[in-house]
Amino acid sequence: MRRPWKADDSFAIPSGHFPDSNFLEEDRYSPGFLTLGQKYSIAIGSTVVLPCKINETENSSQYVLAWKRDIAVLTAGNVKVTVNPRIRLMPVQAHTDPHGALSTGYNLEIRDVRNSDAGDYICQIGSMEPKEIVHTLEILVPPKIDYISPANKMDIHKGAPIRMECRASGNPTPKIIWSRKNNVMPNGEANKTGNVLDILHANRHSSGHYKCTADNRVGQADSREVFVNVLYPPEIEVEQPIVHSGIGHEAQLVCIVHGEPTPSVVWYQDTTQLGITEQFSQQNRGNKYSLVIRNVTYSDIGNYTCQASNALGKDRGTLSLSGLPTLCYFDSPTLSSYRDQYNISWTVQSYSPIREYRLFFRLASKNMHLLHHEKPLDNHIYNDRAAANSHLFNSPFSGSVSAHGGDQWENVVIPEMNDYGAPNHFFNMVPPYATYQPTIRHRMSFQLKNLKPASNYEARVQARNDHGWNKLSSIFHFSTRSEVDMELEPSAQPAVHGAGLLDKGLLSSSDASTIASTHFHKSWTLSIFIVLITTHLLPSLCTALSVV
Repeated sequence: MRRPWKADDSFAIPSGHFPDSNFLEEDRYSPGFLTLGQKYSIAIGSTVVLPCKINETENSSQYVLAWKRDIAVLTAGNVKVTVNPRIRLMPVQAHTDPHGALSTGYNLEIRDVRNSDAGDYICQIGSMEPKEIVHTLEILVPPKIDYISPANKMDIHKGAPIRMECRASGNPTPKIIWSRKNNVMPNGEANKTGNVLDILHANRHSSGHYKCTADNRVGQADSREVFVNVLYPPEIEVEQPIVHSGIGHEAQLVCIVHGEPTPSVVWYQDTTQLGITEQFSQQNRGNKYSLVIRNVTYSDIGNYTCQASNALGKDRGTLSLSGLPTLCYFDSPTLSSYRDQYNISWTVQSYSPIREYRLFFRLASKNMHLLHHEKPLDNHIYNDRAAANSHLFNSPFSGSVSAHGGDQWENVVIPEMNDYGAPNHFFNMVPPYATYQPTIRHRMSFQLKNLKPASNYEARVQARNDHGWNKLSSIFHFSTRSEVDMELEPSAQPAVHGAGLLDKGLLSSSDASTIASTHFHKSWTLSIFIVLITTHLLPSLCTALSVV
């Protein structure tokens, strides 16, 4: 059973204070109030006790204490007049204060308060000039959503305006807050306050569950949801426009497809529609549609299209399956260990053997910002192997390359080495001895000599495999040391690697470990000595392999 609410209970919100003594009436013959009028804010369904305490005098018996609501009399003395069963009269236990003054009175209890109980309650002392105090009762009502539009779901076409409205009742007046389930609002904010939510132009990002929440901090907040479904033609995003693969490998082409209603997706190679075969399979998870090509052949290299369509339209995305190497990435430190040399290195991914590299370098312009306005290098250096080979034999690819300044790019063609030390240009000439070991990640290093001390350089590189040349890499910047800060220290990168020099891939694992250790712990003089020895032995080695 719920106990009566008292004036000092925590959920009451009174204004003012209680007096310690009767400051309204000091006359010993006429009683006065020991209670001040208050305002009480009570949650609906609770019980409240309105206090009314007076001081006892010699003539108190001649006066009648009554409770009224507006003009209606609720009680008179100890007699309950109203027939409301939720109202009860509660006599105040007589009490004597430290000064000997006696107090008494009647409190008014109202159980299970309702909205209709809100108003003013008057405690009155009947006399020639009536005295009274007034208690104001406010009923707090939890929020309740009375109206929401649309009621549950709305279908809207792309570009059309969206309007949602939500109204609620309660006391105090509830605040309406719009939010979005598992997402932010279309404008990027977490929520929006107000009865109306407007979205000017619907798009696919506008779809979702929107929640209207009404809250006034009384009881539990009330909420309702509206699902907005935006109808729009397919929209395609290509995950990777160029997919690199190789003969005998597997390739996966991916399109991200959005659309409502859900689109159907078909794949084409050039203009030929692809079905599901042992060679081709199609998969989709959510919005991700994939074409998987097993055991890629030369005929699979080329252009592909994913086409999506629904009742509102269609869209397509284009992809390319390429056998070319990816862009080369420089991984050598930007500061050389030497004044006039630099060991530049890079990595590239290729599913077929790398045949050769073409390295460009030059002194950096003092006006670095002008570099962005000059004519870019041709990304297709060679269109056929004959042109590449003719340049190869005219280039000092063994490493004795010099750069003497100027804005022109110096360049050198560097053959990749096969497992037996021969350039891959001669790979087909030495079967079955030169057996290619498949690898995807390739690394090459080249020693640039006769550089200017304390100078800034820039470089670019590209690679060629059986499918052709890839595009030029981004510009890479490096610097040589000055004579002042030159110190004898080992190079941060192996100085002997590729470009007519020994490659770690040509050695056994134990030999490779030994050479790697040597480069990091021996002096730079030893590194240069190895470069010179290898340079002189390479022509003899190539001749011997050709004879065999």
